[in-house]
Amino acid sequence: MRTYHVGMDDPETFDPAGRFRAEVTASLLEDPLPGLQVLADRLGIPVDDVAHHALVRWMTAGSEALLAAPPEMLVALQGAVDAGDMDRVKGITDALLAGWNE
Repeated sequence: MRTYHVGMDDPETFDPAGRFRAEVTASLLEDPLPGLQVLADRLGIPVDDVAHHALVRWMTAGSEALLAAPPEMLVALQGAVDAGDMDRVKGITDALLAGWNE
């Protein structure tokens, strides 16, 4: 697995057990560009615009998912509280609040 440490002192705080980082590494085995290129060609728009749109949709999907299911971070926070793991509670709340502080 690749090591990602850009802009974060302790990646384990934000991504306990490295699940997301492992998914990122696994996704490198796939090339999304051919599918994006076909879509762009059929629509007559630049492939960069299609890729940008896909990323925007992915980044905003979390807010849509909140309406259908409990947020993953909230479930993780509840699990940490139930386990009495205050270090993990602090890490999760720090990660949740990081976006508010920027």
